[in-house]
Amino acid sequence: MTTSLLILSENNFVFITLDKMQSNFSSFILNPKLGDLPVSLNIGESIWFIIRIILLYFGLVVLTSLLFLPILKIINLIPEHGLKLSEIPLSFKLIVFVPIYEEIIFRLPLRFTKQNIFLSFAAFHFMIFYHAINLIFLISLSVIIALIPTFKLINDAFYSKLELIWRNYFPYLYYGLALSFGMIHLANFENLKLVHFFLFPLIVSNQIIMGLLFGYVRVTIKYGFIYCVLLHFFINLPLILVSHL
Repeated sequence: MTTSLLILSENNFVFITLDKMQSNFSSFILNPKLGDLPVSLNIGESIWFIIRIILLYFGLVVLTSLLFLPILKIINLIPEHGLKLSEIPLSFKLIVFVPIYEEIIFRLPLRFTKQNIFLSFAAFHFMIFYHAINLIFLISLSVIIALIPTFKLINDAFYSKLELIWRNYFPYLYYGLALSFGMIHLANFENLKLVHFFLFPLIVSNQIIMGLLFGYVRVTIKYGFIYCVLLHFFINLPLILVSHL
């Protein structure tokens, strides 16, 4: 039986099914396109949309875990899981900082604007050099990078050409960011071997699914970036609750 969710829109009742969303997501993955008219949702539709995306995510995670974990166990290549603590409380990082920070890097640039590109690059720059450069200097440099569009040092013709490239090669950008999002989460594991980096799609399949799903939300829904941050928060929330038991 198909699970149907009844949503009250402004003028009529709209039936949206999990099967329909799964079909739309599957079609998007096979042929990612950067549409010009993202769907606008009202408050009621937004709530149900977030619930459906979360259900779809955990459904896919269960499926891939059943497929990949036995393989990794058989070949004895399941890395040890461990979260590294820092001066920032772990719960705060997972609840507030991580969802916003990671979405700026990996989902914000899926919609091209010069502000999005440089803000994403500034956040990525901060992540790469976090342990290598003095923190105050790093923050200052990252802020300067983020503000480059306001300095008007680059002419609009360059941005127009870059946007055209962005659109033409969008599928590569979509897949590349999703895979990169997964790969950085190898940092959540300890005692990694070289072979783990070759098998990373199996080890961090959950994060790759998140990257693909959130990328879909980012470009198909109006204010998709905000939805991605909220989804990231709600998916991380169980981890926080479990860590405090």
